[in-house]
Amino acid sequence: MILRNHGLLTVGTSPAQAFLRMHYLENACQIQTTAMAGGAPLLIPAPEVCELTARQLSGDQHGSDFQDDKAYDLAWAALLRLVERIAPDYAH
Repeated sequence: MILRNHGLLTVGTSPAQAFLRMHYLENACQIQTTAMAGGAPLLIPAPEVCELTARQLSGDQHGSDFQDDKAYDLAWAALLRLVERIAPDYAH
């Protein structure tokens, strides 16, 4: 959820799922604002492409990382390894 003047909000069935949803949402926002800052008009994909993408993300047609609990576990474990490598004392 994007809260006007208050930032982003996500929920999940686990802290890992909520964090990764926030990570994906924040990255999407950053990509959009960077693209908009370029000054040129944005090219919006054809409606068919947008609809296919929406179906893919919702898991209706091709499956989805958002519906795959194992994907969250794998990504969460990878992010924990990354933070341990970058900042070994983060948990203290």
